[in-house]
Amino acid sequence: MDSTTNVWNKFHENVHNFVRKRVDVDADIDDIVQEVFVRIHLKKESVKDDAKLQSWIYQVTRNTIADFYRQKQKEGYKQDETPDIEDQDVGFYGKQEMFCCLHPFVDELPDKYREALKMSDLEGKKQQEVADILGISLSGAKSRIQRAREILKTKFVACCNFTLNEEGELVGEQDCARCNP
Repeated sequence: MDSTTNVWNKFHENVHNFVRKRVDVDADIDDIVQEVFVRIHLKKESVKDDAKLQSWIYQVTRNTIADFYRQKQKEGYKQDETPDIEDQDVGFYGKQEMFCCLHPFVDELPDKYREALKMSDLEGKKQQEVADILGISLSGAKSRIQRAREILKTKFVACCNFTLNEEGELVGEQDCARCNP
């Protein structure tokens, strides 16, 4: 198992972007990221398989965000102000290290889809930000991002032996022809 410093160096930026996509206040983002890495430090020895470290880190992050909103709710926030973390559309963001072919597949996307997807799912920008940067409408940005995700799903099914469940999400264990010839 890597040291906490190595885990921080490897995952901090992605975890920060993951949290930033779900929390609006910068100070809260920093607090949550700090709490995530405290939890990682205290419990990282419970992860016996290094191949599962990435997914475990994102589960810790999701739980920490949920705990944050539960605490805010106890402090008087209304129920409708507390987002349901599990129901948010996160695309491939937060799962990027679980998919060994993600970056090569993204690089193969047509330019207009690649740019939109990278900004949204890999950099954690909100879709309105993507639209503003690209100079297109919000619905145009959403369409590009969704189309890029669909292309990626097709590539993962064909190359890595994933399947799609009823909700159209990738499921199964990666068995990649590219990475495991």
